[in-house]
Amino acid sequence: MMAVYRRIGFVGRMRTKIKSDIEKWQKVFVKDGYEQNWVHTDQPGYCYAEHEHPIDTAYAVFIGSMVVEMNGRSQVFNEGERFDVPKHVFHSAKIGPKGCTFLIGVRV
Repeated sequence: MMAVYRRIGFVGRMRTKIKSDIEKWQKVFVKDGYEQNWVHTDQPGYCYAEHEHPIDTAYAVFIGSMVVEMNGRSQVFNEGERFDVPKHVFHSAKIGPKGCTFLIGVRV
């Protein structure tokens, strides 16, 4: 099951505010049990082949987009959206045409 969260108020803001948005999301991630988290950027079109993780992971998109396929379903995640991937669930991803900067959180 893919957990999808509603947009949280930073779509359309100037990029100079991204840092404060990242800090806000980091607090949310820690509150949700994702104490280890970091920001990652991928180039346009980069693909993650189908894989799984031994731990729960969470993602929040700040710039750009990515398409995630999980449980036979594809969904686009844009700026301001979060999704979670439960441990041992196979999934793949393709980065959108403008690249993607996102926060990754892991439960340890």
